[in-house]
Amino acid sequence: MIATKKLHDALYWKKVTGTEKIQCVLCPFNCILVEGKVGICHGKQNTGGKLYATNYGKTTALACDPIEKKPLYNFYPGTRILSAGPNGCNLRCHFCQNWQISQETARTINVTPDDMVSSALREGAVGIAYTYTEPLIWFEFVLDTAKAAKAVGLKNVLVTNGLINEEPLKELLPFIDAMNIDIKSMDDGFYKKSVRGL
Repeated sequence: MIATKKLHDALYWKKVTGTEKIQCVLCPFNCILVEGKVGICHGKQNTGGKLYATNYGKTTALACDPIEKKPLYNFYPGTRILSAGPNGCNLRCHFCQNWQISQETARTINVTPDDMVSSALREGAVGIAYTYTEPLIWFEFVLDTAKAAKAVGLKNVLVTNGLINEEPLKELLPFIDAMNIDIKSMDDGFYKKSVRGL
């Protein structure tokens, strides 16, 4: 008998009253999904009337970077940080430098929160950076990993577009030590036209 991989429950969703649809409420897109469909981020799927984090523990890259690559101002300068990121994003920037992993289906490797923490400690990293694409679409994995990292004294860094709803953000923030929010423009029209945002 072949063992099937357990699906990981998504945390922020609700049923759409009177329908078979469900709504992801992790980010402001609030995707409404019929059976089998995935959200704009490609990381959440309606399976059997429940929302699952299909991207849980799947990273496109795992590398120890200089912290200055994040880039953060005067946050443990001269140290290194373990960096990882999911496949996908909730924006579609036509100028994305990482479009092969944010907008295409890229090869991933499976990791656990414990793998991430062990790797960071083994590398002598100051902590873990959730980066490369959009880490907030990886919410469940980032939350679990950030808690495990914090428990052993590692720092947690988000490099993000900042597109998340308030409730999940409040749950995650106590475990985050630094954030780089990549603002694409101050113009709402630019967000709608060039990055297909809200």
